[in-house]
Amino acid sequence: MVRTLQDVIASNSPLIVPSIYDGISALLVRELEFDAAYIGSYATGATKYAVPDIGYIGLEDMADQVRRLAPIAGVPVIVDGEGGWGNPLHVARSIRVLERAGAAATHIEDHEFGKHLSRNSRILPVGQTVDKLKAALDARESESFMIIARSDSPGTEGPTAAVDRLLAYQEAGADGLFVAGFLDEDSHRRLRAESTVPIFQPDFPQHSAADHAAQSADVVIYYGVTHIAAKAGMKNALETLKRESSTIAIERELSVGGFDEFLGIEDARVRARAYDLID
Repeated sequence: MVRTLQDVIASNSPLIVPSIYDGISALLVRELEFDAAYIGSYATGATKYAVPDIGYIGLEDMADQVRRLAPIAGVPVIVDGEGGWGNPLHVARSIRVLERAGAAATHIEDHEFGKHLSRNSRILPVGQTVDKLKAALDARESESFMIIARSDSPGTEGPTAAVDRLLAYQEAGADGLFVAGFLDEDSHRRLRAESTVPIFQPDFPQHSAADHAAQSADVVIYYGVTHIAAKAGMKNALETLKRESSTIAIERELSVGGFDEFLGIEDARVRARAYDLID
């Protein structure tokens, strides 16, 4: 039985959550025994459509990812809920769709359109975000489905105002607080002292999971680790093929037999023999 996200957060300090975007990444997360996984709009847009993460990805794109990948990963999956794809009515439907698809949690953001296009994101008034969070909380079918409030305000309003926002979201009932930006030491200390729910952070450059935990994080989301690594690996292989008109130099990395074993070919053969499909 898949443990709840609350359970795995409680048993890790911090919980390390790698991103997944396809069957291979989801199966690797399972094989390497991570305790949770993340499906983000960044990886989804990049790997499905080769587009940057600037709001192109819709609810059905994310729900489809969850339906396909959550059963493969076999662990609680946190899914990027963007801004809920609209007003509180839209947010409520988004929550129902993602929960029924198999997600364990989603985060709802407090910015208007413009993320990643500008360093100065336009942030929604606190009240509008609170209304979205309340709609999300009302819409979920199980209280084990976590509604995480994400704030992109640290870089726009400053760390003190960002913590004020996050604590207002906590007061509204959010099950987790996602700090999508840098806080100073005093703000981290205050957030840690006044939060009563888990704190989520994205992986920042030159920060280990322990560094994040020392700040305030209970959960560290490695949102880019798999698809960026995959791009680097594929580019290396294709550059070798283009340059040498051969893959001989990297054949040890391209073992079809080993890859089939990773995909479970031996288990399939055992089951095929049980039905006299093969000798």
